[in-house]
Amino acid sequence: MQHIVTHERLNRQESTRIWTYFCLAFIAMSGVFYVNFLPSVVSTLVHSGSFNEVQAGQIVAFNGYGSLIGSTVAVFMVRVVAWRSVISLSLLIMAAIDLSTIWIDSYSTMLAWRFGSGIVGGVIVGIAFSVIARLKDPDRGFALLIFLQFACGSMVIYLLPNDETGSAHQVVFAVMGGCALLALLLVCLLPALVLRNNQFLTRQRTTGKKAASCLLLLAIVLYLAAANAIWAYVGLIGKQTLLESERINTYIACTGLLGLLGALWPVINSNRYGRLNWVVTAVGMSVISAVMLSFSNIPLMFIGAMALLFFAWPAVHSYLLAASAQLDSSGKLSAISAVISYLGLASGPMFGASLLEQGSFSTMLYACAATFFLSLIASIKPLKRCE
Repeated sequence: MQHIVTHERLNRQESTRIWTYFCLAFIAMSGVFYVNFLPSVVSTLVHSGSFNEVQAGQIVAFNGYGSLIGSTVAVFMVRVVAWRSVISLSLLIMAAIDLSTIWIDSYSTMLAWRFGSGIVGGVIVGIAFSVIARLKDPDRGFALLIFLQFACGSMVIYLLPNDETGSAHQVVFAVMGGCALLALLLVCLLPALVLRNNQFLTRQRTTGKKAASCLLLLAIVLYLAAANAIWAYVGLIGKQTLLESERINTYIACTGLLGLLGALWPVINSNRYGRLNWVVTAVGMSVISAVMLSFSNIPLMFIGAMALLFFAWPAVHSYLLAASAQLDSSGKLSAISAVISYLGLASGPMFGASLLEQGSFSTMLYACAATFFLSLIASIKPLKRCE
């Protein structure tokens, strides 16, 4: 037992540098990098001339299904694998798949190819989540992950060539492959983080934590489903304002930059003043945002609502992910949280669509506000347990 405790202490000391948090966050992001600029991926698949709109949507959907399966597999791997070796091999495979995608123009082959890339990427994300959970301050790791998703996604969308000749198709998948190779380099630059025998601790005190863990996972899926339901329809909601379409997109993009600040908030504040206090505040902002959007015919209400949501969303997500790491330091719960996050994000648009009424988004928005509140209720017990 003494050698385990000593090694754990060393492991946590080595994990305090911001460089370590950054590397692991980037590695986790690289597993599903395409999600950060998903609209551009769909557009370039169509503009390549090989696929229509329906096929492009199905291709990225298969990529997502693969990620869900891969992250589920990672849940059962985190305690029994040498994580650095598995992630390195997975990144190498994913880079090869992404780069070779450039030359694929067959629909059936593309489906299988992107599905395979999704599986490998999901494994990377699930295992990386479990490693971040072993750091001294997982709040910082998960917050940096979400910050990188916002920052890199915006940068790639801005820099991608805007043409319909097909060259953007090659660039998109080259960027994906390049991201995987850069992540592989960062794996090599990481300090020693594995436990003795290159395995995670398999015996932790978990008595009484099952209920709190289940409530935390419920809070994650409820919050992300409500947030993504609003995100899926925010453009259509904005059309109810007196603003022009171009100005609506500009305001959405500008308020979306607040997501960078929201993602950095846990990095700046860490655990000071209590994680529960910050989550209560941010979820409250989300509830107010959903209610304000029901009055979106007033431009200032629409803009203010989006500002609140984009600031609160990444902060809540990163704090809840960090709580999963604190409840189970073996990393398994964090890997499960990755799966649950995918489930919540995927369920959001379907949840919103089921509540739409002809010419009105009010029912959906009030349902999202209620779902945010239920997420808060579910999170109170596990967050208190982490204090």
